[in-house]
Amino acid sequence: MQDGMVVQDFKSTVDFTVRDIFLDNHNWDVFRFQHREVIRQVEVDEVEKMLHCKDGSRGFFIYYCPVCKEPRIVYFGCNSRLCSCCGKSYTDKWSRSLRNALFDVPHRHIVMSVPEELWGVMKRFRRRLLKVYMDAAIVAINDTLSYFLRKDVMAGVVVVLHPFSRDLGFKPHLHILVTEGGFDGKGRFVSKSFIPARAMRKTWQYQVLTSFKKVLPRTPSVARLIDRLFKRYPEGFYVYLPKESRITSKRLIGRYVARYVRHPAIANTRISGYDGKTVTFWYRDNDEMVHVVSLGVFEFIEALIQHIPDRQFKMIRYYGAYARKWKSRFRSYLQESITQSKLCDFPKNRGICCPVCGEKMEFAMYWKTGPPSKSVFGERIDDWCNVSVSVDAV
Repeated sequence: MQDGMVVQDFKSTVDFTVRDIFLDNHNWDVFRFQHREVIRQVEVDEVEKMLHCKDGSRGFFIYYCPVCKEPRIVYFGCNSRLCSCCGKSYTDKWSRSLRNALFDVPHRHIVMSVPEELWGVMKRFRRRLLKVYMDAAIVAINDTLSYFLRKDVMAGVVVVLHPFSRDLGFKPHLHILVTEGGFDGKGRFVSKSFIPARAMRKTWQYQVLTSFKKVLPRTPSVARLIDRLFKRYPEGFYVYLPKESRITSKRLIGRYVARYVRHPAIANTRISGYDGKTVTFWYRDNDEMVHVVSLGVFEFIEALIQHIPDRQFKMIRYYGAYARKWKSRFRSYLQESITQSKLCDFPKNRGICCPVCGEKMEFAMYWKTGPPSKSVFGERIDDWCNVSVSVDAV
């Protein structure tokens, strides 16, 4: 990896996408073959979805113009965690739903992380540790608030796991939206506008290390690592809790938090160069300085797919008063709940206009892809009825 500094107003001038790099010169096929023994199936599935985004294989809507009789096909996105377009669409929908699902009380945005000595351990034991990592956050928050409020309270917490950093390294950290205070046993909200960051750091350290110790292999090396991290960080682990993180308006919460949700590890606009062998991209650090990084194409692919979570793993979790079990008890502080969209809602809500006359088009048909083909490339096809219908034939 090569890392350099450039001027602050650096802008990308090369129009490459992640999809282009994966497809060029069969880069993804070669990488998949070379790493066939270690690559996870979920990584293969997410990449394949991204490569077939909006190509018709995932289905589509057909609209019809009543004026000029012009049809239009709207293809479905892939919803892959590697796709910049679909990631933004998911984030926008989630932020709108979140705004209606939160309690009408002030919130704080907190960032929690652990030292780099644990990053490799968390990557190796990701199936065990990532959920434990997120669970430790709510315990640390509730313990801290309860101690300083002198009573047991239950905060409302939304935890978002970010496994990557801006340079694509595996550096898992948490973005947390937490109520300023908590609910007592009688369902009343007890406010706590001042959240002591120093106490939170030490409580966070204790909860993470003790939780990790319970699920990691009981070996002398693990015991030494846990003990060393307690001694090396006497002030606790990283907790970013500035005064500016206070959010009092529900209208601003979705927009504020949306940037941290479900976006891919790198946006296409950050790719500044690709020559067939090397990918160059840039990122801006906390001091607004711009760094340029160059990776080999296979290093780039590996850096991206390592952040894909295991199947069914939830990167966004609702804890405490926001958990489904407890949320109904505090409905007086809640205006609406998250509702799931239905297929019948899409045609009437989509503002599809005719590309010829500009008239609003009418929904005509929903096409779902056929069953997967049972044939294998290179083998004789005996049952043509099971071959999937090509989109081009529609």
